[in-house]
Amino acid sequence: MIRKERLKDILDHPEKHKHTYDELVECCMPENILDFKLIDAHPAVGYNGGSKCDVTEGPCSCGAWH
Repeated sequence: MIRKERLKDILDHPEKHKHTYDELVECCMPENILDFKLIDAHPAVGYNGGSKCDVTEGPCSCGAWH
């Protein structure tokens, strides 16, 4: 149930879900299990060379460290 509620919150309020790396991991670990669908549901915080940036600070999926 926690996962569904978190997913709904991410989709309904994307402005609240622009995180640092540590915050993203915490947000996407309901019940201490990393949920990649929750990571994918987060909005892009920017783009680097055409790749989506998923964090505002720390290691990023675009390949850079912000």
